[in-house]
Amino acid sequence: MKFFYGWIIPFMWASLISVVLYALLQDRVCIVDGGGMMPNLSKGEIVLLEKAEKILRNDILLIDYPLRRPNQTAVSTLKRCVGLPGDTVEIRGKKLFINGVSQRTDFCQFDRKFSFFSESEFKAAAYRYKIFPAKQGTMTQTVAVPERLFNRIKSENIIKNVSDDVLPDDMFDMCLFPFSAFVYWNRDFYGPFVVPKKGLTLKLSKTTYIYYQFLLENYEGCTVVYKDYKYYIDGKLAEYYTFKNDYYFVLNDYRDDVSDSRTFGPVRQDFILGKYFYGGIFR
Repeated sequence: MKFFYGWIIPFMWASLISVVLYALLQDRVCIVDGGGMMPNLSKGEIVLLEKAEKILRNDILLIDYPLRRPNQTAVSTLKRCVGLPGDTVEIRGKKLFINGVSQRTDFCQFDRKFSFFSESEFKAAAYRYKIFPAKQGTMTQTVAVPERLFNRIKSENIIKNVSDDVLPDDMFDMCLFPFSAFVYWNRDFYGPFVVPKKGLTLKLSKTTYIYYQFLLENYEGCTVVYKDYKYYIDGKLAEYYTFKNDYYFVLNDYRDDVSDSRTFGPVRQDFILGKYFYGGIFR
């Protein structure tokens, strides 16, 4: 009987509470899948969500993956909102600027290049800073490091040669939004790009056509054609277009993981399923 009351009854109560909580919170619970939000959210961590009634800059949002095909099952993912509707987003040498103002990155994680010239430097990386390079003897390693830890490593000066892993500004990646060979952007040098907002009217030009054609055709429900130096929307000659929806620009906290708006573009508001308000439980 002591065993029954000591173990079985508490287990039954715990199971009942779990079932009730799941029933109440099943649309407000998310399990982190992947490392894009490192170092703040880890794979397997359970976070709680609330309705995204008012979205602020730096909110963590649960979004339906915008590039999934119509016949695909919904794929939800957590990203940090950095650009609100109407904001101008730009990345220069990994540094994020919103409307020309530099943004905090102390909570982010970036790839860093480490060069080890002694056994003591390697041991410091492996044991003091908990960075685990592939193997000792490889002189130069690229390791993902949280910004706060990177600043500590630089200030203590035990590892002499450590630097940012920044792509050249003249290198471009056509796999990034807006998917054009005429836009010379990469993960570390991106933009400037104006995030569309409902009611924003843009003049159709070569630049706006390149930047926004994908959004107009996939999220605004328009057909856009450039012909004989003129622009046609749904078959009608047009000089301007006014957006019907608000959009948000999202990034991973692990900024060198570009599975974010740099890959799929700004997120239309109705793709936002909720926003983070508590995490770290059952980790």
